[in-house]
Amino acid sequence: MRVVKLLSVGLSGTTQDIRERLQLDCKTLIKDGYRIAIDETNKGHYTFIGCNVMEGELSFRNYERIKNAVKHHVANMLAELIISREEKKIVYKIVEDNYYYFSAEERKIIYDNTLQLLNDNYGVVADFGFGTRSKNIVEKIAEYLNAHHELVLEGFINFRLKEYREKLARVVDTAVDDFMMELEYQEFIRVLRYFVTIQEPQVEEVHVVIINSGTYKILDEQGNLISNQKLENFVLENDDSINHEDLLITALITIAPYSVMVHVEDHNRATTKSLVDIIKNIFDGRFMICNGCDFCMNAYKEDLIPTH
Repeated sequence: MRVVKLLSVGLSGTTQDIRERLQLDCKTLIKDGYRIAIDETNKGHYTFIGCNVMEGELSFRNYERIKNAVKHHVANMLAELIISREEKKIVYKIVEDNYYYFSAEERKIIYDNTLQLLNDNYGVVADFGFGTRSKNIVEKIAEYLNAHHELVLEGFINFRLKEYREKLARVVDTAVDDFMMELEYQEFIRVLRYFVTIQEPQVEEVHVVIINSGTYKILDEQGNLISNQKLENFVLENDDSINHEDLLITALITIAPYSVMVHVEDHNRATTKSLVDIIKNIFDGRFMICNGCDFCMNAYKEDLIPTH
């Protein structure tokens, strides 16, 4: 019986899972009465998995239909393989080649952060999410297999997926930018924490009440507003250019209390969480957060204007 070759794929490394997946995907054609044979041939460093149909003399129409069906399965399977396995290798190489001047530990952080960004379909790389990457790669593979019977995966990635690799490099660049911003943030926190340790505390305890509007109140342990005299160097009323979060941090560092209790009206607000995290990091060991008490509930209802 004549064997008609449909296509073959050259892979390095283990091929057992690929072969099993291909055999599973071809069951549809087998149900249609066509016998699909999967074979393996070793050529140098590559193992070629061949897809063949054994059905005597095939008409051109049947041949094209079967090849298109197999091509569809192979394209989807290889796209999944590229994203799940090869993508990590590409990212690793980009990090090692382009950012060799970072330490091994720092490069590992950048590598991990890049994979996180790639897994986040709604973040900064939303237009390069899993679905988009998979769709584009499937189209490239299908286009290639329209004109070729043989595809070597490594060569295909290197020479036919240039745009994909360039976009991966840009995601790595984003991860590096995020990493540098985090280093700057940690240095910023370290400096502010140092200022707090060298300041003479002006009060024993302060309560910071953060309100949904983005404003706040700074109260003493009796629930009284901290006097304006203590904050007058940092308060500019009716000035729209004021960043109230920066002003709050500056005020707290100036007061340098022994302890800071933060009362939050809405814990789910992203801006609120960011501000609370900054206060917590600066006043490490002196920080507490209230999850709801009569003290802060009453503070939210008061008509007092926040102390900025």
